[in-house]
Amino acid sequence: MRSRLAMAAVFMSLACAVGMGAAGQQPRPAPGQVYGRPGPAPVRYESPDKSIVALVFPVSKPGYESYESRVELRSKSGRVLAQHDYSSADGEHGYGVAKAAWTPDSNFFVYSLESSGGHQPWHSPVNYYNRAQSKFRSLDDALYDAVANPQFSISAPDRVAVELWFSKATRTVSLSALVPKE
Repeated sequence: MRSRLAMAAVFMSLACAVGMGAAGQQPRPAPGQVYGRPGPAPVRYESPDKSIVALVFPVSKPGYESYESRVELRSKSGRVLAQHDYSSADGEHGYGVAKAAWTPDSNFFVYSLESSGGHQPWHSPVNYYNRAQSKFRSLDDALYDAVANPQFSISAPDRVAVELWFSKATRTVSLSALVPKE
C-alpha cells in the first residue's frame, strides 16, 4: 500500500512540474498583446459631439475574448487620451464590459463591468471616464454602495440611474455633481 502511495506522490509531483514549466509560472502577456495574437475587433462608441471615440477591446484568453476588456479613449486624430485594462493573468480574475454608452453632453463615457470568473455575480461595477479631467472613476465608490445590475440608464445631460445592492434602491445621479474638485 505504501509503495502505491509513494508512486502516486511521485507521479503528481512530476505532473505538476511539467504543467507549471521550469519557472513555476506561466508568463503574463503585455497589455495590448494579450495572449500573443490579434483578437476580435474592438467595439466603437463615438461621443455625441463626434470628437472622441471610446473603444472596448476584448482581451481575454482565446475563445473567451469578450470575458475581459480594455477600454481606450481616443481623440478624432487617433491619439490615446486614456486607457484602463481589466484583464487578468489567468483570464478568470478580471472584468469585461457588459454595457457602455456616452452621456448626451459628451462629457462622460459610462460602462458596467462583469467579473470574468463569475466571482461576485451580484456585483456589476459601473465606471466612467471624465472627459474634463481625463480620468476613470468608480460610481460604486462615489455612491458608497455596489451596483447590482449592469443595465444602467442614461438621461440628459449627464444623469445615470443604477440599481444598488446594499441600499436596495435605484439611484439617479448627475456625474458632473460627483466629480471631485482637484
